[in-house]
Amino acid sequence: MIRLAPAAPYASAFIVALPHGIAAGVHLPPHPEPVPKEVLARLHPDERSHAQTLGGFRQVQFVGGRLALGELFPELGLRRSPVLTNPHGAPDLPAGVAGSVTHKNDLAIAMIARGSPGLGIDLEETDRDRPGVASRVLRPEELAAVEALSPDRRWRDTAIRFSVKESIYKALHPFLLRYIGFGEVAVWPSPDGIDRVEAFLAGGESGFVFDARHYWVESRVLSTVRVRPIARPVPG
Repeated sequence: MIRLAPAAPYASAFIVALPHGIAAGVHLPPHPEPVPKEVLARLHPDERSHAQTLGGFRQVQFVGGRLALGELFPELGLRRSPVLTNPHGAPDLPAGVAGSVTHKNDLAIAMIARGSPGLGIDLEETDRDRPGVASRVLRPEELAAVEALSPDRRWRDTAIRFSVKESIYKALHPFLLRYIGFGEVAVWPSPDGIDRVEAFLAGGESGFVFDARHYWVESRVLSTVRVRPIARPVPG
């Protein structure tokens, strides 16, 4: 269980080392008002310039995510670099660093690790059912497994699968560079938080290893996924 420090807008919520990298959370305000100048001043100048082009919750979430990333570079002994956004909407991290960002209205979370691309994270709420999500994001065999559970466990199980799938798509995107549908993977949650993944990639792509995990941030599920391509032998 990851516990949050007392909430204050743009204050650190947690920093924790997890198997896939170092994660940090930053509290966000519950409104889309412009980010205060003293908060913008905490960003790298390039990030601050970009943030000033944004408005509403887009600005709030961008700033929160970059503040979280800014806490992580020193944790890995790295010089703080600006992290803007690549053409696909993901954080544009420096070479040799993998990372991902997720946010809800009141919390932004970032994770980074040394290494090649293939890291994804996602945060989902579990305290209220969202009718219709299961039928939209689950494959038939997953839906059957969820429906076999007691009613009080169905949404929690669905939320874990949903979150892990979102993390998988972020982790896979650098390799596939295309939209990935919910039906292209099946997720089988485990009580120990180490989840099994089956791939059914629509483009016939293969050769990936998935390491999927989920954790609890109080009542929310945080998933992290590392995707690695299988090294293929070089013809002799």
